[in-house]
Amino acid sequence: MKKCIGILFTLAVVVMAGCSPSRLFVEHDYSYEGHFKNYESFNFLECEFVDSTLLCSDIQDAIRHQMEARGYRVSNRNPNLLISYNIFRSDLRFRGYQQPVIKDWVVREDDDATYKRIDYNLDEGTLMISLIDAESYQVIWKGYASKMMRNQNFKNNYFKGIVRSIFDQYPLMATVK
Repeated sequence: MKKCIGILFTLAVVVMAGCSPSRLFVEHDYSYEGHFKNYESFNFLECEFVDSTLLCSDIQDAIRHQMEARGYRVSNRNPNLLISYNIFRSDLRFRGYQQPVIKDWVVREDDDATYKRIDYNLDEGTLMISLIDAESYQVIWKGYASKMMRNQNFKNNYFKGIVRSIFDQYPLMATVK
């Protein structure tokens, strides 16, 4: 019996490793115009996926979980941040930036920081999440993961690990007032 359980456990670990988002290319960029110390609430822009409301709710649930884990609260009235997301189903040429670690930059808010351009060729299935300052309507942070759509049969919570991988790039916590 113990041998059977051991074999099943090993098989489960191998299967999970094969489905793990660790094979993803994950990166982020942020705006030096962002007022990261002032944000405490968020809400979502309308989902624009025509083909699946289930897809919208899965992604939104995963994002909501990550934002709330960082102390942000959902607000229907005057949120500080608006969240937008999109899945690019074909290859994508994208301009990113090499920047100081966001947590370090927020502490110093270096006015002399510059954007160092990097051009990426992102594979099909890139999920891009944008945090938008609700007052200025500027994108202040963008996280993205590429190479996620190898299996078209999405299962419940498929996006949970992918969104977590993206938000691992956003270590900031909400402002507590």
